[in-house]
Amino acid sequence: MNIKQPSIFKKSLLSLAVIGAMSTTFIASANTESEAADIEVLTVTATRSQLNIDDALTSQVVITRADIELANPISLLDLLATVPSIDIASNGGKGQTGAIFMRGTNSSHTLVLVDGVRVSSATAGSTSLNTISPEMIERIEIVQGPRAALWGSDAIGGVIQIFTRQLSDGELFVGASFGSDNYQKYKAGAGFSHGDGQTSITVSKEKSDGFDVQEGFETDDDGFDFTSIAIRGQQKVSADFSLAWLLTSDSGDNEYDGYYNGSDFKNHAWLVRANYQSDFDGINNHTVFSVGQNRDSIDSLRDGVSQGIFETRRNQYSLVNSSEINSDLQLNLGVDHYQDDVSKSSTPFDVGSTFNIEKRNVTGVFAHGLYSKDAWTYEATLRHDNVESIDSENTYNLGLGYKFDTDSRLVVNYGTGFKAPTFNDLYYPFGGNPDLVSEYSESVEMFFESKIADINTSFNIYHSNIDDLIVWGGSQSENIEAAKINGVELAFNVEKFGGVHDVNMSYTDAENKTTGEQLIRRAKEKFNYKFTTSLSGANIYAEYQFVGARTDSVYGLGIVDLPAYQLINLGLNYSVSDNVSISSRVTNLFDKDYQTVSGYNSQERSAYFGITYHN
Repeated sequence: MNIKQPSIFKKSLLSLAVIGAMSTTFIASANTESEAADIEVLTVTATRSQLNIDDALTSQVVITRADIELANPISLLDLLATVPSIDIASNGGKGQTGAIFMRGTNSSHTLVLVDGVRVSSATAGSTSLNTISPEMIERIEIVQGPRAALWGSDAIGGVIQIFTRQLSDGELFVGASFGSDNYQKYKAGAGFSHGDGQTSITVSKEKSDGFDVQEGFETDDDGFDFTSIAIRGQQKVSADFSLAWLLTSDSGDNEYDGYYNGSDFKNHAWLVRANYQSDFDGINNHTVFSVGQNRDSIDSLRDGVSQGIFETRRNQYSLVNSSEINSDLQLNLGVDHYQDDVSKSSTPFDVGSTFNIEKRNVTGVFAHGLYSKDAWTYEATLRHDNVESIDSENTYNLGLGYKFDTDSRLVVNYGTGFKAPTFNDLYYPFGGNPDLVSEYSESVEMFFESKIADINTSFNIYHSNIDDLIVWGGSQSENIEAAKINGVELAFNVEKFGGVHDVNMSYTDAENKTTGEQLIRRAKEKFNYKFTTSLSGANIYAEYQFVGARTDSVYGLGIVDLPAYQLINLGLNYSVSDNVSISSRVTNLFDKDYQTVSGYNSQERSAYFGITYHN
């Protein structure tokens, strides 16, 4: 919802706190004594500066580390599946290609960041969500609705920012999990201090024999073997100056069916960030400069023989200054610059470059203001992006919020966004079109949230128009389609009847204005329910998902139907001692046969068991 919704994910009841995650502006908190207390949740993705989630004029979801441990997800897509207005499309299970569609927009219309680093491919424009291990994640911030005026290209449907694991000094964990399809996971992490600084190191190793993911092809199992490493740290240099750093690496191999039946991949990201606090004539400033790089490489294989390598690099630079002019007014100014490089791509047909143009520069500048007075809050953002070889883009956001009381508010937003063409769209030798322009969107939303009789409630309604959509025109990519999207979201969160109940339902009408057909792989109706409780020292959760009928497009067949499906997932966490805990998860409890992409199977009923030592 482009409203703050009641939480869908909660902190473990064992930790005596429940923190909202379903796009919630208000965060419900509770403990085993049923004593409610407000919990301040600070986010940075909505405004690119630290701000209480209650003060941001956007719909947000915050998924915490405790939420992740309670759900015991196998993949990042498991965590995102119950977020309202997010559709999941997977070419099989964990280890295969997966995509999300936020608020009816295309899968490339959601910007994905890891600690501020863009991690999408410059050639394909997609992000390898299934290769990101949940063990590496501290929290996830999801902003729904256009945020291109702050972040630039891609942020049409929203922004997902993943923050890597943060462990305190001396904290240590090691564990293992086993499950269906010979699934194995081994994990370890440690935190240590160095003077006025701290560093966390987390490692995860996952592998599985998998299952047969595609109909009508080979009947063998399609497995995977992934290794993930994350190093995150910070160092206080002086009272006003500090440094932070990040290094992540995801690598491995997977199998699938078809002419290409496997791939080796490597995804790396690093970042160094400098933070400086200053006070100028009574104005408090927080200045952040960062430099980083994202690199992704995939080697497509046929029976173990390389059929082509695509490697992209994105060097990224950012300077953002946040000023508290006074207690009512905040002003953020920033510059972003990144350089895309695809010069190391090759195919077996043409060893060397496959693109006429191999590099491009993108520079964006923005100004963002947030003003609060009495019950009113006003927000305005303006950004200019210069994309090399593409027309420049101007985007903006306007927001207005009114608080009726401490628990109720109404927010109205209007925003624009754009998606720059990828290198594949522009320059791929088999159908690239250098005359393409950026896809462009306009969106408006209104949401209301309130607490009624201890029930956190939110309601959101939104509308989006997207023009110049890039599609295959028969011989090359062309800007020939447009989309109209209308959506409604409703969510509830309450602690009663022995546990915490999270409910959200959404209706998304995403229509191709050119053909009048529904956009593929997006359901009109979605319903999610989650129940969490504690029983005899164990944390228990049950999750129900309903996803309505969708369509897909299949070569040679045209538009085909994908039936609706329902899933029930269960989980349990239990502390055997102060240092040892066990966990279990059952997915697709009733063994439903369903597909999120036509012709690709989803996993049958599966079960997992894990044990973890932590000090």
